Amino acid sequence: MGRIADTQKFMREVQVEAKKVTWPERKETIQATLMVFVMVILISLFLYLVDWGLESLIGLVI
Repeated sequence: MGRIADTQKFMREVQVEAKKVTWPERKETIQATLMVFVMVILISLFLYLVDWGLESLIGLVI
């Protein structure tokens, strides 16, 4: 097969697969987004506390 035929076949397969996609409902999307924000805040707080603790520990040693 040539490049054009391969590309056409690929595009047909993409269309078939795209029809199989199920998108999340609005409620699910909002919940997932909120969970991401909460996790980012928690991890940021954790890293801040670890950084602060290590900085204090190094300050005591030096």
